[in-house]
Amino acid sequence: MRVVLISILAVLLCACTPSNRYVIEGTTSKSEGYYYLFSGYDVVDSAEVVDGKYRFEGEIDSLIPIRNIGSTNLSDRWASTRFAPVILERGTVQVSEDDKSITGGLVVVGTDGNDAIHNFAVKGHQIQVAAENIFSIEEREALGEQYVKLVTKSIERNLDNFAGLYLLSVSGNRFSDEQKERYLNRLSPAMQRTTAAQILREQIKNNNN
Repeated sequence: MRVVLISILAVLLCACTPSNRYVIEGTTSKSEGYYYLFSGYDVVDSAEVVDGKYRFEGEIDSLIPIRNIGSTNLSDRWASTRFAPVILERGTVQVSEDDKSITGGLVVVGTDGNDAIHNFAVKGHQIQVAAENIFSIEEREALGEQYVKLVTKSIERNLDNFAGLYLLSVSGNRFSDEQKERYLNRLSPAMQRTTAAQILREQIKNNNN
């Protein structure tokens, strides 16, 4: 009886322990070929396209789980490619092609961090489109302030995951180094320990030297 209870407990513990693996399921108009995961512009993994579908799966890199996903090996400089950021996090990331997508021709959704980046990109694009049709300095400045508020709100809502850190790292000069430092200090302890956060701190430090 004791052995049975221990076995049941072991099964329950395994079922309740969150997996540290990611899954990416993608669809494509290509009937064959490959999709690629990049670290920067270097290929770190590839998945074969079968019947218009492909799948990536693996352990989550807790230090730098932010990658790029693309339809072409970037070593072929003449090839057109779809290319977008993807956060490797628990759950299933869904990637689909959309020529109208403002994130490199790909829609990347399905998990908290990727949903946050997608929603930010869509809203940010709406502001940018509106700005193209406005010539009043006052109105353009108002839209600029609206965009900064969107960036700020998106970061603050995601201080406990890589979406906030990613948006902070690509915010450019919209925030001063002092503001970026304050956001870094507000990240969750787990996020502050990541290599991505350490790299951003180092960049800020070098800017002030």
